[in-house]
Amino acid sequence: MTKFESKRVIVNAPCEKVFDFMTDFNNFEKLLPGKVSDWKATKDSCSFKIEGIGNLSMRIASKTPCKQIHIVSDNNNPVNYTLDCYFYNYGKEQCEAELVFDAELNSFMKMIASDPLQNFVNILADKIKELFE
Repeated sequence: MTKFESKRVIVNAPCEKVFDFMTDFNNFEKLLPGKVSDWKATKDSCSFKIEGIGNLSMRIASKTPCKQIHIVSDNNNPVNYTLDCYFYNYGKEQCEAELVFDAELNSFMKMIASDPLQNFVNILADKIKELFE
């Protein structure tokens, strides 16, 4: 597995509020970059298409309130991956968030996808921060 860690961002909302938002995939579309189409979501799963990558689907596998959400790839994705969202208390009205994306990439895919995937987790982290400003 190849690991991509986002920068940690300070979010201007309590951990409970950010955690509740992130555990509902109906909200997740607001975090994704503009090249997403065919968005479908339930509370616990979603699927969509990203131009140049293909169809992706994921689901929440486990969650620890106000600490972590473990998301896994589902069905026929181009690669198997996990996305972990970590939350840390940062004062009474703020929290810190970090995303870790692990993907099974062969050496060729790693060479091509490393920069876009690192960019992707940082964009997600920035969007979480922006949504609560």
